[in-house]
Amino acid sequence: MDSNLPNIVIAFLLTLGSVVVIHEMGHFLTCKLFGVYVKTFSIGIGPKLLRKRWGETEYAISAIPFGGYVKMAGEGLMEEIQDTGTWQERKYPLGTLEGNAEAAGQDDHIPPERHFYGKPAWQRLLVFIAGPLANLLLAYVLYIVLLVGVGRPQIPFTQVGSVREGSAAAAAGLLVGDRILAVDGQAVSDWIALEDAILPAAGTQAAAAPAVTVTFERDGARQDVLLQPAVDPARGAWSSGLQPWNTTVGLVQKGGPAHRLGLRRGDVILSVDGRPVTTFEGIASIVNDRPAEPTEVVWERDGRRLSGLVTPERDEVAPGEFKGRIFLEQYLTYEKVAFGDGLGLAWVRTIDTVRTTISVFDDLWRGKLGLDAVGGPLRIANVAGEMLNWSFAYLIGFVAFFSVNLFLLNLLPIPVLDGGHVMFLLLEVARGGRPVPERLQAIATQVGLIVLLLFMVFVVVLDVWKMSGH
Repeated sequence: MDSNLPNIVIAFLLTLGSVVVIHEMGHFLTCKLFGVYVKTFSIGIGPKLLRKRWGETEYAISAIPFGGYVKMAGEGLMEEIQDTGTWQERKYPLGTLEGNAEAAGQDDHIPPERHFYGKPAWQRLLVFIAGPLANLLLAYVLYIVLLVGVGRPQIPFTQVGSVREGSAAAAAGLLVGDRILAVDGQAVSDWIALEDAILPAAGTQAAAAPAVTVTFERDGARQDVLLQPAVDPARGAWSSGLQPWNTTVGLVQKGGPAHRLGLRRGDVILSVDGRPVTTFEGIASIVNDRPAEPTEVVWERDGRRLSGLVTPERDEVAPGEFKGRIFLEQYLTYEKVAFGDGLGLAWVRTIDTVRTTISVFDDLWRGKLGLDAVGGPLRIANVAGEMLNWSFAYLIGFVAFFSVNLFLLNLLPIPVLDGGHVMFLLLEVARGGRPVPERLQAIATQVGLIVLLLFMVFVVVLDVWKMSGH
């Protein structure tokens, strides 16, 4: 990890910095829109390391880089909670009559119409949810950047690398080595287009799924077969049972075992551990089963046959589950996407990320995943650094994924999070406009803050424990 430390630090700052700044800017700009007086805009919490006042707002970078806050006039005791640990001087302690009066009176010089709690409920609701929505918008914009700037990934091969036993492709008689030319008369030149042509749309009933005519070349002869798509019981989704013949090396992570071995983009892997391979999944399955075991790889480059030993790193892919990894990707090309098409495709990708994250949260809630599946700041930094080692585009994708996670986390109805503030606001509306007593809100928020800090300590300790090899 030491040699990779600069990348880890840079990637972590870019990841956390971007999502926190965008989140707090969502709150801040919405406050400005509705004329709320913003006293402090802080990136980070706790003691203020750097501070500068522009206009009516103090902008600060604080010591603890886990989040940030926008401190608004008229929040009363809630402002005191935001000042926790900032070394903000107070003449009287909070909780005494004098201290509470001091807290209540510190905004007397600000016009009442600019106080946060003087605003209508709908405006306060928008201020609360603006931060999480800004994170969702960030993810969407980053996905647009990836699709329009980098392109949509394609597998530029249509030769069959494997046929799963009992699958629709096996029933149709397709074999390894067949080169698929067309589906229902439409020519296909890449694997993703081929799969899209064969498989029905998600949600299609089995009875409504039509058979397709697959045209392929075998031993120089052109043939047609009828293939009836079927649902793979293991995945619960439509599957042809085919995998592409793709053992060509794509991205290779800098500094990883494959990079140290000398593998480069465009190399064609012929065998791993003495076993011939025809698919990228075949390469991965052999490597995954050999963590920390020297493994022979034979590959071809520009007509030359090369070989060497690589030792897959032992990597935890799930709590308590370790696999070998040499950190290379299958060969892909990228199709440029028009801006208009990118808007729609990026939204689909954003919603897919939201659904995936909700599914993980649900598994945590139901106990299917343990708390050791939760990553803290050290693990986030490590993953961000790993993404940057792949490419800057991979890091952008990770930032988008992380931003969606923060969007959902902040909407949880937990005091101290935005979802907790929304909960108090909805209770106020349900009570006919009578706010939940400020003291009760402050106590609940302080408890939420303590629980959140304890959880942060837990995940940091867990991160250290795992990264030390336990």
